[in-house]
Amino acid sequence: MFALPSHHRRTLVVASHISLAGFLYGLDTGSIGPITVMPQFATSIGDLSSTQQGIYVSSILLAAAASSLTSGHISDLISRRYGILTGALLSLLGTVLSAASPSFPSLIVARLVSGAGFGQCIAVATVYLVELAPQSIRGVAACMVQLYVVLGITAGYFISFGAQGIEGSLAWRTPFIVQAAFAAVLAGGIFFAPSSPRWLLRKGRREEAVQVLRRYRGSEEKVVKELAEMEGRLEIVGEGQEQEQKQEGFMTMFQRRYIKRTMLGLFLMSFQQLTGIDVVLYYAPIIFQQAGISSTSATFLASGVSGIVMLVATIPAQIWIDRWGRRLPLVYGGAAMAACLIVIGSLYARFGVIEDNVVRLQSSAAQWVVIVLTYLFVANFSWSWAVVGKIYSVEIIPTNIRAKVASLELLANWSVNFGVTFSAPVFLRSSPSGPYFLYGFSTLLAVVVCYFMPETKGKSLEEIESEFEKSDSAVPVPIGMIATPT
Repeated sequence: MFALPSHHRRTLVVASHISLAGFLYGLDTGSIGPITVMPQFATSIGDLSSTQQGIYVSSILLAAAASSLTSGHISDLISRRYGILTGALLSLLGTVLSAASPSFPSLIVARLVSGAGFGQCIAVATVYLVELAPQSIRGVAACMVQLYVVLGITAGYFISFGAQGIEGSLAWRTPFIVQAAFAAVLAGGIFFAPSSPRWLLRKGRREEAVQVLRRYRGSEEKVVKELAEMEGRLEIVGEGQEQEQKQEGFMTMFQRRYIKRTMLGLFLMSFQQLTGIDVVLYYAPIIFQQAGISSTSATFLASGVSGIVMLVATIPAQIWIDRWGRRLPLVYGGAAMAACLIVIGSLYARFGVIEDNVVRLQSSAAQWVVIVLTYLFVANFSWSWAVVGKIYSVEIIPTNIRAKVASLELLANWSVNFGVTFSAPVFLRSSPSGPYFLYGFSTLLAVVVCYFMPETKGKSLEEIESEFEKSDSAVPVPIGMIATPT
């Protein structure tokens, strides 16, 4: 990092702070499953049925889905920066309430508040970083959100692992206290971050946009070139919207010139969750118990190892995402993930049994294969779909509707995640192989679509927009076929 030009370092410092939004979500993802199986939690709140566990864990996703729908309008209105601040404050309130909750109903309310904050933060953070970063490190900057999610997941697992030895309810309250502390840090640091230059330009604040570009581009030539591209696109968009008798709000993204990009982004963000990744992350203790790891401490430790695997696999993507491109990681990573899940499903179909409402593998060899394949699945998700899907789905959307489309994409992502996560405890305990076949073949379908996507690496946002405009004006073709493979 220190060998980078100063304007790149400044961009990555801002990205590091903004990405705490991802760290907060990761802390929750890594800790919530272990929290619900702590004996201290059962003593304080009571034993949860599979349905109650599903409601508690997934309720945060329902709130996140609702808040992400409004996040685009909020960030367009008050700026990307203050949109993130709004989410950080809600996250702080929700985590404080969780840490202080005396009962199951109050935990649900607290979790809904936290979810509203997480949905707002994450929806706006990626849009902000894509718009702020220069094209040469845009992928690295936007990828940092996912790196911090993984760091949070890993930290959440091990915080829970360490906290289980604390007597009383402080054991399960500790992870929420840590989350509250980081939410406060995120909120406080927002005041030192710059506004998005593209948002400023759209609001008619040209001089402020120029000042931000000068600080984060490194040369006057780059500033002039990018400013001309941004202003050029704003003029074209304005003319096009006048011709189409401009429709405000969410209807704009479904106009003929935008609908292919909107639908492709929605597809990618929905199928990111249909890979089943959050089932593995939220319910890792259950998955490893079914695979033969019996003690609570051992399942916590195995869950922590999956966090380490995610972290190690994410680092190469963080470094080389702008060299690898976008399309091939989704294809190769998705194919490897699908293979892992289908093989696991086949092993459960052959050796899985249900005894006393508990799924077990009868073969010790199969147990070890399932554990290894679970880690391989997590690793392949981490360097591919975890990173690239979110970046690509934001890059392809024009500036004038980017925040609104991103909010709808996050709504789709959180909603599918809610359905998958809510049903997972019952699904995992009632069907040995079903979940793995479902998510494996869903991932395979997504790989086929991604094979036909156009590449965006090394191009400015305005260049990407121009290429899609040309494609949209050509003869209509099915979604996913809007460009020839590169």
